[in-house]
Amino acid sequence: MSNNDFEICNDRLSIGHRDWNFTASATIRDDYKSEILNASWSRNGDYLYNSKLGYLHIYIMKKWYGEKQYQKMKEEGYVVDHMDNDGHNCSINNLCFLASDENKAKGLTVDKLSKEKTHIALSLYKDFHTGLFQILIDFNYPAKAKISTLQRSAVIDLAYLLYESEYEMVLNDARKILYDYRREYIFEPEKLHNVDYHIEGSYGEQGDLEIYNRYIAGGHGYGIVYMVKAPLIENWTLETKEELFYLREI
Repeated sequence: MSNNDFEICNDRLSIGHRDWNFTASATIRDDYKSEILNASWSRNGDYLYNSKLGYLHIYIMKKWYGEKQYQKMKEEGYVVDHMDNDGHNCSINNLCFLASDENKAKGLTVDKLSKEKTHIALSLYKDFHTGLFQILIDFNYPAKAKISTLQRSAVIDLAYLLYESEYEMVLNDARKILYDYRREYIFEPEKLHNVDYHIEGSYGEQGDLEIYNRYIAGGHGYGIVYMVKAPLIENWTLETKEELFYLREI
């Protein structure tokens, strides 16, 4: 009998324990439901571990990609990357094979730059069913739109980007987005490698950053709400042709 507390919502399994200050998660399927629910999961560093089933993130990858594919990728120097850098999030759309060196580079760039969410919240996903990647961005402090076709100033507060390329290319774009924003608070989608997009914003100039920061800190007597993680767009394929670019008049 497991020592954990479990809760299932659709295909998402939440895993808790009376001694944890967090809740872990994993994608669940009927073919391994009984096995995972009867196991006791404990913390081993930043990950969950069971003496029989091993690390939870590796267990999930083997169930979805197969033991043979996992071993092949391991022999070629790949590791299982938690795309959001949360070792407790073992949902299949948060796990991806990544070369060990690239995984280390991601930790020093994308993971480090995207850790603070008050100004920009960037999320990475891989839809297992389509094989396509997504970068989803909430610009909590809107980014200045740098787009050649714009006739007047505009800012971007939301961007969903779809990728058909390898994970490394997606990470390169994520780095560019984060570096551009950190340096100049700009968003330049024309220089990215996505194959589809959903971008929203408004005409006008950016608000005063100092005022925004004071609101975040509660300097005006109350705070403001900001996003920390945008959700995956399910079943977004090459045939969907979202191609939405919408700017509001304010």
